[in-house]
Order: sequence, then structure tokens, then C-alpha cells
Amino acid sequence: MATTTLIDTISSRKTPRLSIPQTVRGRYRTIKTIVALSLLTFYFVAPWIRWDRGLQLPNQAILFDLPGRRLFVFGLEFWPQDLPIAVGVLILGAFGLFGATTIAGRVWCGFTCPQTVWTDLFFTVERFCERVFGKGTLLSSVAKPIAQIVIAVLTAFGFAAFFNNAPSFPSALLTGSAPLGAYIAIGVLTLTTWVFAAYAKERVCLHMCPWPRFQAALLDKDSLVVTYQKWRGEPRGKKKVPLRRDLVDLSSLVSQAMAFDGSRGDCIDCQRCVNVCPTGIDIRDGLQMGCIGCGLCIDACDDIMAKIDRPAGLIRFDIEGSERSGSMLPPKIRLFRPKVLLYGVLCAIAMISIVVGTVRMQSVVLDVEPQRGQPFVQLSDGSVRNDFSFRLAHRLPQLDQVAVHIVGLPGASVRLGDSKAERENVEIQVPGSRRISDRLFVTAALGTAPAGRTNISVVTTDVKTGATLSQVDTYFWGPSR
Repeated sequence: MATTTLIDTISSRKTPRLSIPQTVRGRYRTIKTIVALSLLTFYFVAPWIRWDRGLQLPNQAILFDLPGRRLFVFGLEFWPQDLPIAVGVLILGAFGLFGATTIAGRVWCGFTCPQTVWTDLFFTVERFCERVFGKGTLLSSVAKPIAQIVIAVLTAFGFAAFFNNAPSFPSALLTGSAPLGAYIAIGVLTLTTWVFAAYAKERVCLHMCPWPRFQAALLDKDSLVVTYQKWRGEPRGKKKVPLRRDLVDLSSLVSQAMAFDGSRGDCIDCQRCVNVCPTGIDIRDGLQMGCIGCGLCIDACDDIMAKIDRPAGLIRFDIEGSERSGSMLPPKIRLFRPKVLLYGVLCAIAMISIVVGTVRMQSVVLDVEPQRGQPFVQLSDGSVRNDFSFRLAHRLPQLDQVAVHIVGLPGASVRLGDSKAERENVEIQVPGSRRISDRLFVTAALGTAPAGRTNISVVTTDVKTGATLSQVDTYFWGPSR
């Protein structure tokens, strides 16, 4: 009597790779659509959100101000010296991604990766063009690249708008008054978006992206991945072929033994799971590097199972190797395990660091440095003057005038820039850019100048409230005696 093995019963039929994956409806497709729409809405709408910052600052809620070397995020303003906060954000993102991968596999790749979101958008546009103009028609073949280029240009413009005032940016581009870097960025991003999302597509995930190579180190035996339940699906066969005897009785949640007597499993080899896959893999061959964990094959298979009156879950999110257990029970998710807890603790530390760093950001930053060259100048009246570079920046909601005076050098007078008046307490008008950069002259009268070097402090106060804003320690040079 001839014996039949599982390998002998698996269909060798391979459906040609579709240029555009088929659409599907289901739970994961709905989640994927909601996430994609949310991300795309934020990307294209965020630069147009207004936020009042005064007369000389752009009223844009989120803006990378490269000339001013600062980042505006609603009511917050970040400077280069706030780099530790940015490092904390990167650490939080990295360990958050590691933890999500450990729990649920490549959910980043399947739902939130920009390549996935934009490729899915391009697939949708291509399917729409085929539905409107007909598949394979001349109008369809012309409409597709035009729509793709338009999306690519809008994508590039949306990115550049984060670095320019969005409402005035289109007219600046058209009149040629926009920075040269804006034109270069839009050109490069248009080209790369078009190539990656319209032509490279799944090749980015399969060959260019390094993340699939790192994934194996983050997964463990309890990580949820997309799995095909071979114990239910094999051997594959057409719907008219009788179902295996051990699968007919649904009262048993755990299969006992597979029967290879000419009957079939639940898989009818419809290739639907392959045809909806963005990367074109066959999940029935097991977990692969090409699987991005989007769950579209689960929706497709569940739809087919409903149509042939079989229970859902032939393809499902489960732990790797679950098909060997032969259970129809839903997977048990173990969140409290060492790797997940470790990533959770690291994320919490990073989050606390970000919050503490944001709360402790200096509202006023003062930088005073002695000018290079002669340490002091002795004037004709016998007084001694030192020159300093003076730079002040603030991120307060309201600051109109600041007063500057010297501590540690009695009787010293100060003067800023080209002003002729020297006073013990000089008042300065703060421009709308919130920054002052000028020369500060500190003068000690005849008989009061110290011998050699003495420590002093430059103090700034708010003229309106009298509150001390900042204090910088420096030194004053006088002639040796």
C-alpha cells in the first residue's frame, strides 16, 4: 500500500506575481487604512496648522527653522543645546520599536513604515485608475504615472513645508524667491518617492531595508507573527474534494491526526493570500523575511473560510510553530516576559528623561565671551575698557526689554554695540526674533579698575518685572601694577 506524505500533497501550483496586489476587506485592512490615513493627514496637514509666535516669527505650529537653528513644536522651542532631549526621543523610538517587534513581530513594517504607507497609497491609486479607465488600456497606462508624479510632488512639497512657512511657500517657489535648498529637496524627494513607491515597491522591503535582518534577534518563542496552520490546511485541494474526517467534527478544538486518504484540509489553494500580499510571498511556506506582518493575508483567508463555511484562523497572528500544536484556540499573549519588561523599563527611563529635560529647559540663554586680541584698552581719561561678545536668546511668551548690569566690579558702566551712552544699568529692546547678538563694552572708571584679572558676572533682568533672567560668570582685565 502506497503511503502519502505531507510534502507530496502540497500543491505546486504557483500563481504569477501580480503587478498590483488585490484589494481585501477585513479587520487588519481596516486598521491599516486608519493608520495610513492618520499618518498621511498629519504629514500633509501639520505644516498648515497656525500658532501665534509674535510679529517676526513664523506662525507655524511645527517648523524646522534652519537659519535660526531651532525647532518649533506648538508651544515648545528647541535649540541645538537641547540635543539630549532629541537623543531621548530617538532612544524612546528605538526601544519602543524593539518592544513592539518582540510582542507582535513586524507591526512597524506592516502598518506605519513610510515605505509601506506610500506604497499602499500608490497601489490604491493604480487600482482606481484601472477601475476608471479599464485594465491595460492606454488611458490607464497614462493616468497611472501622472497620478504617481502628482503624489510624489505633493509628498516632496509636504516635507519641504516643515522647513518653510507653508502658506507663503508655494508663491515663493513659483516666483523663484524660495531658498535653493528647497528646490533641490523637492526635486530629490519627488524622484525618490516616485521610484521607491511606484517602481521599487516590495523590493525595498525584500532587498534594501536592513530591518528584516535585525528582526530575528528581537523575536522570541512568544512573539506574535503571521502563521499558517498547516495542521488544518494540508493537504490542499479544491472545495469539491471531501474534507478530512478529523476536521469535520468542530466540537473537537484540537486535531488528533491528519488523514491523507484523498481528502483535503481547510486550504482550497485559492492563492488569495498570495494575491493580496504587498510583497508577493506565500505565507503557507512558513515565516519569511518578506513577510511585513500587515495581516492582509489573514483577512483574505478569513473571507474565504467564511464563504466555504469553515472557521476563521487558518492564517492568523500566533506564535511561531503554533501549527504544530494543532489548536483552534486563540493565542495567549505573554506580555510579562524578560525582554518585553526590559524594553518597557528602558522606554520609561527615556520618557522620564524627555519630560525632565523639557521641563528644565532654560527659558533665557546668555552667552558672554571676551573678545580676542588685547585683554583691555586704557582710554584717554584713564578708564579701562574690556570688550565682550554678547548673545542672548529667549523662548518666553513675552519679553520686550532686558536690562544688563555688572556684578563684582563696583562703579562699572556698560554699553552695547554702537550706542554712545554708558550706564551702570543699560536697557535693550528685544526684537521679535527673540535674539540679540552684539558687542558689550564694560568700562571701569579711573582708580576703580582692578590690577590684572578679576571675576565678574554679567546679569540680565526683565525691565517690566525686575526678575533676573540669566547670569554669566566671566572676568575683567585691568593693567598690572
